[in-house]
Amino acid sequence: MNQTAVQASVWQQRSYRWILFGQLISELGASLGTLANSWLIYQATGSQGAVGQMWLLYFLPSLAIQLVAGPYIDRFDKKRVMIFSQWMRAAAFCLSFAIITSGTESLWPLYFTALINGLVQPLYVPASQSLLPALVKREQLLQANAYLDSVLRIALITGPPLAGILVASIGGESVLALVAISYALSGFFLVLCPIAPADTVNKKQSWFVMFKAGLAIFWQKPLLLWLGLYSALVQFAVGVTLVLNLPFVAGELQGTSFHVGLFLAGYPLGYFFGSLLVPRFRSSFGQPLIMLGSLVVGGLSFVAIGFTHEIWLAITIELLAGLFAPFFQVHSTSLYQLHVPSELMGRVLSVRLLIVRATMPVGIWLGGQLSDQVGMRPLYISVGAVIVLASLAGVLFRKFVNNRIFHI
Repeated sequence: MNQTAVQASVWQQRSYRWILFGQLISELGASLGTLANSWLIYQATGSQGAVGQMWLLYFLPSLAIQLVAGPYIDRFDKKRVMIFSQWMRAAAFCLSFAIITSGTESLWPLYFTALINGLVQPLYVPASQSLLPALVKREQLLQANAYLDSVLRIALITGPPLAGILVASIGGESVLALVAISYALSGFFLVLCPIAPADTVNKKQSWFVMFKAGLAIFWQKPLLLWLGLYSALVQFAVGVTLVLNLPFVAGELQGTSFHVGLFLAGYPLGYFFGSLLVPRFRSSFGQPLIMLGSLVVGGLSFVAIGFTHEIWLAITIELLAGLFAPFFQVHSTSLYQLHVPSELMGRVLSVRLLIVRATMPVGIWLGGQLSDQVGMRPLYISVGAVIVLASLAGVLFRKFVNNRIFHI
């Protein structure tokens, strides 16, 4: 089947179209909700620590649910899991909107919304990823995944600036209502999606046995563990800057909510274009240097932000950081797919995701604790310097660069 025929047949799948449109609305709603929640909390408290607490309420439950529920997600109907997740989020944002607009000065509804998001996200993501093979044919999977990934990037690019405009024009409280509507619509599209209930898996293996099998691969192929640790280091830095980005742009750089949105959109926009360039640099000999070089650039971007005093320069730096990021992330994921047995892929990737995401709450906590004490600029510079030094150490460590995994 040629490429044009594959594309046409993918779009002919009614179920796939509903999933795609629902995903677009859901991701746009997520972008709106993230900025609106952060803006309302920072506007009310003026504290980076308060914003950090919101992110901790999202990531810590998310991490716990992911650890416990990951091996068992196949035991439930994926469509119902996704509908439940979307409508739970819609209800949380609706409740938050109702309480905030009633005149109360309490911020607990915003934190409650973050908590609900953290609880359902680890259910929604694996369910949506594993549902796709039931919607399209095997030869259509690559194209179908590409469209879904494009939808995610479009939402990440357009969502933050749109959220900034809406917060400035109608207020953060009203944006909460729009987010609730977006999640409700996404769930409704899933209801319309004609998917036959799949047979649920009822394996007798315990959670510990399944988790241990995934963990064993890292001892057999240590380089995969090192790749996971590098990703974890990056996520730690991202956790620190999640607390800093909004107050840095709005405070240090004197930006508006629209500028905050543009700043947050810079990285995914760069990532989108960078992912198109990755296939052009596929030399096996240079793969480890390309990967570590992209991390060096990413670390330098944090350092550069720490010295920046112009808002448009900061946005440009974020754009460039996103442009180089896929050169590590895409290659790293491909190495896992090439060297992990297919029957263990899900478990190994779950362990990898756990390693990567476990460091983000630490970064969020540290950013919230230290930003008021040492300042935001020193934190940007420090986390960037750590990434640069760790990446250069990998370049100098010849056993890493010359590992045979890179040359298969």
